[in-house]
Amino acid sequence: MKWYQPIECDNTAKNPLVCDYDDLEKYGYSENDFKKGSPIKDWNGNVVFQAKKKELDGKPDDALQNHLMLPIYSSNLISALKENNINGIQYLPIKVLKSNAHCINGFCIANFTNFIEAFDEEKADFDRFSLDFPNPNVRGKIAGVKRFVLKEKKLIGYDIIRLKEYKQGFFVSKKFKDIFEGNLFTGYSFIEVELI
Repeated sequence: MKWYQPIECDNTAKNPLVCDYDDLEKYGYSENDFKKGSPIKDWNGNVVFQAKKKELDGKPDDALQNHLMLPIYSSNLISALKENNINGIQYLPIKVLKSNAHCINGFCIANFTNFIEAFDEEKADFDRFSLDFPNPNVRGKIAGVKRFVLKEKKLIGYDIIRLKEYKQGFFVSKKFKDIFEGNLFTGYSFIEVELI
């Protein structure tokens, strides 16, 4: 079994579209809503992600570059993942606009719903927020990770996950990586993660 950390904004189109604006708040959402591990009900498909500057207009990657670093997938990537039974993703339609407001159809935010405890604290290299950190909500929690190590037994049956212990990044199976690379999709490269 092999697992990988996708590296965002890598393996991109030559001149990629980069969305530097969104209106999530207008509809009552925030980027943290996609790091909870639960489906979003009553999604509003009018949410916009846009390249506001002409120099950010370009060819959209299949894993769309955006200022919030949210996973936003093209219809082709979504179709390939569904056809290959990659589960644990809720696809939330959005409007992707170029700077001139031209709409590019078929993109969805990929809301990952597989949140599992698979982080190996003994072998991984990471830092924690101090117990006197100004924000009491993060005291003692993982602040940053230099080297991920995942528990292999916890990953069985999954192809894409976020860690309950550290929700910032996400991880994919070799199956996901092979689908992505085999179809020449753009927007991610992959680094293998150590398993124990």
